[in-house]
Amino acid sequence: MSQKRSTERQGPACTKRSRGDDETLRESIPVPGSIMKVELQNFMCHTFFEVELSSTVNFIVGRNGSGKSAILMALVIGLGGKSSATNRAPNMTEFIKQGSSWGQVTISICNSNRNHDAWEYQTYGDHVAVERRITKNGSSYKLKNAGGKTISTKKNDLTLLLDHYNIQVNNPVSILNQEMAKKFLASTDPNSKYNFFMKSTHLEQMILDYQQVYEKLETIKHTVAKKERSVPDIKAQVKHLQNQYNEITELRDMGKKVSLLKDELIWSKVKEIEDELVPIERTIEKFRSHMPKLESEISKATEKYNEAEKDVKALETLMSDDMKRYTSLESDQASLKQLAQAKKREVLDLQRKAKHIKDKIKDIDGDRGRLADRIKEIEASNQARNIEAEREAREAELAECKRRHEAYARDMTSTTATMEELDKKIGALNEELSRVREDVESNEFQMKKEQGMLKNYQQAMKNRVSVFGDFMPELLRRIQDAERQGRFHKRPRGPFGLHIKVKDAKWAKVIELALGALVFNFVVHDQHDKTILQELFRASINNSNSYPNMVMMKFKDSAYNVSAQKPQTGHPTMYDMVEIDDHVISNALVEQARIEQSLLIEDSEEARKLIIGHAPRHVFNAWTLAGDDVRERASYSNNPDRYNKGYFRDDPSQVIAEINLKIQSLWEQVSSGRSNVQRTDQEVKRLRREYSGEKNKQQGIKKMLEGNRSRIIDLDNLEEAPLQTTLALEEEMQGYADQVTELKSELEGLGDRETQLKEEQQDATRRLQESIERDSHIANRLEELKSKMHEGQKSVTTKHASLDKLKKKKKEVNTEIKKFNQECNSKKREIQEAHDMAAQRCERVDTRRAAKDLEQQIRNMELRIQQGASSTASVDDITRRFHEAKKKYEEIQGMVSQMKKFSRELQLILEEREEKYFLFRKEISKRINYFFIMNLSQRGYTGKLEVDHDKHQLVMHLNVDTSGASHDTHDVRSLSGGERSFSTVCFICSLWNLMESPFRCLDEFDVFMDLYNRRITMNLLMEHAFQSNRPRQYILFTPQDMSATSKKHKNIKILQLAPPERNNEDE
Repeated sequence: MSQKRSTERQGPACTKRSRGDDETLRESIPVPGSIMKVELQNFMCHTFFEVELSSTVNFIVGRNGSGKSAILMALVIGLGGKSSATNRAPNMTEFIKQGSSWGQVTISICNSNRNHDAWEYQTYGDHVAVERRITKNGSSYKLKNAGGKTISTKKNDLTLLLDHYNIQVNNPVSILNQEMAKKFLASTDPNSKYNFFMKSTHLEQMILDYQQVYEKLETIKHTVAKKERSVPDIKAQVKHLQNQYNEITELRDMGKKVSLLKDELIWSKVKEIEDELVPIERTIEKFRSHMPKLESEISKATEKYNEAEKDVKALETLMSDDMKRYTSLESDQASLKQLAQAKKREVLDLQRKAKHIKDKIKDIDGDRGRLADRIKEIEASNQARNIEAEREAREAELAECKRRHEAYARDMTSTTATMEELDKKIGALNEELSRVREDVESNEFQMKKEQGMLKNYQQAMKNRVSVFGDFMPELLRRIQDAERQGRFHKRPRGPFGLHIKVKDAKWAKVIELALGALVFNFVVHDQHDKTILQELFRASINNSNSYPNMVMMKFKDSAYNVSAQKPQTGHPTMYDMVEIDDHVISNALVEQARIEQSLLIEDSEEARKLIIGHAPRHVFNAWTLAGDDVRERASYSNNPDRYNKGYFRDDPSQVIAEINLKIQSLWEQVSSGRSNVQRTDQEVKRLRREYSGEKNKQQGIKKMLEGNRSRIIDLDNLEEAPLQTTLALEEEMQGYADQVTELKSELEGLGDRETQLKEEQQDATRRLQESIERDSHIANRLEELKSKMHEGQKSVTTKHASLDKLKKKKKEVNTEIKKFNQECNSKKREIQEAHDMAAQRCERVDTRRAAKDLEQQIRNMELRIQQGASSTASVDDITRRFHEAKKKYEEIQGMVSQMKKFSRELQLILEEREEKYFLFRKEISKRINYFFIMNLSQRGYTGKLEVDHDKHQLVMHLNVDTSGASHDTHDVRSLSGGERSFSTVCFICSLWNLMESPFRCLDEFDVFMDLYNRRITMNLLMEHAFQSNRPRQYILFTPQDMSATSKKHKNIKILQLAPPERNNEDE
């Protein structure tokens, strides 16, 4: 034996055979965490031995005693396993080869970074070498990188490496040694298999961990209870010692304290006088500190006031420009309307001319046809004639034809004149008809508008509120209900127009124009009331665009006194001309519209002379009866009738009567216009019929005239020549053709001109429509600008008032500063006198206590000193005992609190983890049964695994009848040894499916199998190895020949160990 071990170092210790060549092995995918090489020195029976392993399947083949199990033991020991896990030795020293003082195992682990999951790849590289050296005194570790450099000697780093790759050296399924394999393969005990299952899946370790935690938890609870029982006694002891400590320390220094308190008393009186000075100085400082802010606010207020005035001036400029554009647009609209009508008349005139030309072309075409027929007749009659007889007949006929020609010419002239007269009448009537129809449509539109206003005022007869919108009665009812329910701080007022009455009716339209949208406004006291009113708007008004505006201002108890702000010009103001039945709305109009500074002057020219360029004091603007808004910098013209709705008319019935008169007048105009349209239309039709009759008559006369003229020509030609000639007729025919060409050219020119006129008419109409739209847009913008002007004017007034208020406040602050400075100087003299008296007794003592409290304390302490007795107890001893007891009490309190919190949290975690453990255990049981069934099917067997966690049993049931005749399963104890071994291998493969270790080791797994079961088992293992989705390394130890397996499967590495060189000596 010693000779064999000594020669192993000199050469390879084994021979190697593989079905795949070296290139195939190199192409195999490296498995991170797999074993690349095992090297043994002085370990068990080996002096030196090393073996390189494939990353796929490795068969280590050798007879008993060849050293197979030593390789397996080296894997366990080299990767940190305990000697007890090998079932071969009680301690580590037993693994040292006899005659040596040390042994060493080196395991090279693949650290490929192919999937970027290597362990500390930058440090160790492609593999990690784990070296464990065993001596008589213990063992040590080294972790080396791919270059052989030692990186770490800590077992903790080895543990991190094993955890990273999930290598479980103590798991029997990961490394199943010879003793365990023999025992497990031969065993049929359900409890043993259950224990093996629990240990392999780490479920057993989890249960043990939970039990240990529960025991620790009970210990914690017992300790907490014991500590809590001692707390009351310690607390009472601390309280008793604290009372003693306080009493002794207090009496010990009481005499000194009395003297100090007397010193403190005299200075306390000084301090009280000084404290009286502090609020005075603080007040002065407060006033002075406010001055920069106040001056800054005055500056900002001045800027804002100037900006507001600037904005108002800009708005006035915009309004002036828009008013000029508005006036210009109205003038342009009249011109465009006249232009469109003129173009329309020209088009009608051209159409009449074109029709006349077409009729002439038609007549000429008829004449040409008749001439052509005559030419054919002459050519036919020239064949044979009696000239003398013809001459006499011709002369008689010629005289008759000339007489008829004169009569036909007179009739033609009369008919043509009649037709021209009729055509002029028809054109004039068509123009009149177009104008009358436009007037009818305009009157119908105005009548509908007046009818809408009539409907509003008829509703106002029943409820005047309806004039301000159909929704207004419902809105006011809801406001009253909300007031009764106490929802408002103060009831909102509005709409403004409902509470306004104009004293002189002639100013009603102008005041309505001046106030504009303000007549619909509501005023609220604060934000709360505004929010409530907005809710009522949403409940009462369907269209959010119709919501009235709201003005928020604090309600006063009475109307503003505006007498000081009213201008003195001899003209009434808007404030004078209206009666407002609610002083809150009156105040709102003063702030929003400045009605107390808006003059009412009947004549526009007088208003301009009075205001433009030099407005009297307190005059904001002036309104005239013509609707002009006159201001200091500009004047704006308005039409009061355009926007008038009659909100301020005293009697709606009067307005209704006026509207009815307008509607009646419009209806009469519409009726008259319709009658006129009907009458004119009938007259046009009659004239057209008459024109058509004259036209037919003209055609007939023309036809007879042309025939007669042709006959005269024919007769003249017969007199001059013995035979008739068609030359004159052909020349006349050519003349007709030239006339048609000229007429068609003229007609084409008229068509082009008509197209041009229609385009010009459409352009004029389009420009007119655009002008109307711009007119509407400018009118709307003027309204917006007026609203902004009101807001701007209000802002100017508000900012001016704020500026005056700040200036007044600054003056008041200066007065207060002067008063408090005088008081401060007087108090300082009093303090100096008191300070001099106290300084004669002692130096200054800082104190915050009142003099009366100090006097009472001095009396109490002097009385106690007189009555108290000295204590015999040691002050130092009581102090020490008090602090020790207090510290012990606080430590116990903190410890108990922390341990209670920890035990509660631990209890919850345990319960949660225990619940998840049972779910996990159930899922593991289902999965192993599934994999077991799939593995059995490789041989055609059926069966199942029954895992009973209550009885701690795992029972295998198999049906080995592959013919399918029987479906009954049997316990494995009734099977042959080979079948039982195969079922056990199926069980192990099922456990492999549940674990994530990078390599699996089996030692002599096939010793109890016959050749058939061994072959099936090998196929099962190979299929499990090569069909897995995740590559794993397999290291299988067997004394059997594996050449047949290597022929079937690629990437299998078979390591044939040399036979033992000892005589009858066990491994």
